[in-house]
Amino acid sequence: MLDLEDGVGQRDKAARRRAIAALLARPLPPKARVLIRCNGQDATEEMLLDLEATCCAALAGFVMPMASSPADVRSFALLLDDHEARLGLPRGHFTIHLLVEQPAAFLALKQMTTASERIASVMFGKEDFMACFPTASERAADLAEAQLPLHAAALGLPAIASPFCAIDDPRGFERYCRRVRALGYAGALTLHPSQRAVADRAFAASPKELHAARRMVASDSDPQVCQQQGRIVGPPMRKRARALLEAAGPSADPAQQARTGRSGRLPRYGLALEHAQIGAVLDGPHVHTVDEALRTKWASHFPLDDAVFTAAPAARAHGFDERPLPPSLLLNLCLCLSVEPFSHSCRLHLGLRDARQIAPVVIGHTVRVQIRIEQLCNTSSGDAAVIVTTHLLVNQRDEPVFVLTKDSYYDPIPGLEARAALPQHGALHERFAAALAAPALQLAEAQHPGRSDAYVPPSLPVEAGEVLLHPAVRPIGWSENLELTTLVRNTHPVHFDAQRYGRDGIVVCGGFVQALVQGLAAAELRQVVEERLLHSFHVQTVKPGDRIGAISRVLDVRDTGDGFEEVTVSTLGLVNVDVARELAGVPIPDVLFDPAPMKPAELRARCATCCPELHGHVALRVIRVVRRIRTR
Repeated sequence: MLDLEDGVGQRDKAARRRAIAALLARPLPPKARVLIRCNGQDATEEMLLDLEATCCAALAGFVMPMASSPADVRSFALLLDDHEARLGLPRGHFTIHLLVEQPAAFLALKQMTTASERIASVMFGKEDFMACFPTASERAADLAEAQLPLHAAALGLPAIASPFCAIDDPRGFERYCRRVRALGYAGALTLHPSQRAVADRAFAASPKELHAARRMVASDSDPQVCQQQGRIVGPPMRKRARALLEAAGPSADPAQQARTGRSGRLPRYGLALEHAQIGAVLDGPHVHTVDEALRTKWASHFPLDDAVFTAAPAARAHGFDERPLPPSLLLNLCLCLSVEPFSHSCRLHLGLRDARQIAPVVIGHTVRVQIRIEQLCNTSSGDAAVIVTTHLLVNQRDEPVFVLTKDSYYDPIPGLEARAALPQHGALHERFAAALAAPALQLAEAQHPGRSDAYVPPSLPVEAGEVLLHPAVRPIGWSENLELTTLVRNTHPVHFDAQRYGRDGIVVCGGFVQALVQGLAAAELRQVVEERLLHSFHVQTVKPGDRIGAISRVLDVRDTGDGFEEVTVSTLGLVNVDVARELAGVPIPDVLFDPAPMKPAELRARCATCCPELHGHVALRVIRVVRRIRTR
């Protein structure tokens, strides 16, 4: 698009017209289409000179600026009629690309776009639009920017977004392109050759989108409305998928490579109803040593007003050597540590009964949870089951410190009437009986002496070659990212300086991403006592608020002969993927977990060709050897 309007000073316009005429007189590159942004209706004499000097067979059309009424469009189209007749060109040879820059144009946009059959696209000129709002922020253009694609789509025309003026900010331009693409724009005007490749990538359909579209179109043989990977699919979705494939062209359908990977095994958490029996005791998989950081964090979110919990002298006055932890914290530990073995599969938490602290807990104590099933019964309607359980929070001396009774709603349990209860004898059940009979904690009660025995939960079994879908997905939020950056003195401004980079330009430190990814993978790899990182790399940046997930492939399991085993594992950190829903049943190619080092571009290419579901969603790959307790 060659400019004769604002980009050219008044005294240079004549020379620029001659230069453009000379350019159009020479052979153009193959498939090149040249447009001219001529002067608008606000400079009629200049516009007439533009048309006189540049109209020729090699010119495809004009970008028409500053139009504000259908009459402007019709008069401009008549001028093009005259020049086509003069040059012997067919009527309609010159197209008009309507550059919408005036608030008045939005009020008459439908009439303007239908005023001539020459209209080929509708473009937004944001900078001139904002000139009408000298004291406003850029939010003043939001409504107009969002409306233009709607008007264009109603008339079957492409909408082209306004230029992005910061030509030395390619990441900002990419974010801009993705934002306007999400609004419905088909493309964006560019000001510099360096922006072209960025725009091409941003507006092109990704391999994952094309893969999903092909799969959706292939389901035409399914019923009119069906379910695909947890999502309802009907004719409107298939119509959109076909349009996406048609817009992408023949290159969008390369031969699909055979998938050689294994579908991941999704861990099962929560109470196994088919085996549940009255009297069964579930051991929680976590052991937690309470430290000062946890108490400080808790107090920062949940204010404490009782002096025995907030002031050391008050605690000592009540017989404690140091401040005990508040009951609210212990209750939450008792519940949270019960989720994996029990509550994860619960349909509804009905409530708590008889929740109380029965022994003091102080900084340095280690706690775990034990759960006993007290009652099992199906509802009278048969559509659910009610399960009553006792939850014990036990310290490092195997002494209950907190107890509660919980009522929970589960799916119905077939054949429950014939299921016998387990005998409730022995030291373990005596502990439950004593806890249920124990009074609430008396603050003057003395603390018990410690013992050296410790409970260590068993490791979860893993097999060489299997793929683990780690179901936990969580973000590093905006505030959390700032807090972590401050705590570890991470001084690179791209991690916190929103004034310089913009809020959307802030990225999470790669070390934080790696720590979170390895933490998300830890649940299925416990109990780890030592680990070695062989190699890792970041594939793309992560922004505050992005949801982080992980999947792993167990490359090797080796028994070291001393009660431990070494597990070599390859983990992919994922961005904005619901692992449990989107990847369950999806074959994950082995090549993504190859233990040999590879470049990020190679991993991206492998995702694009072998696993479109992960294309653009892999943030990190890490290979580790973890030394862990052997499965008992």
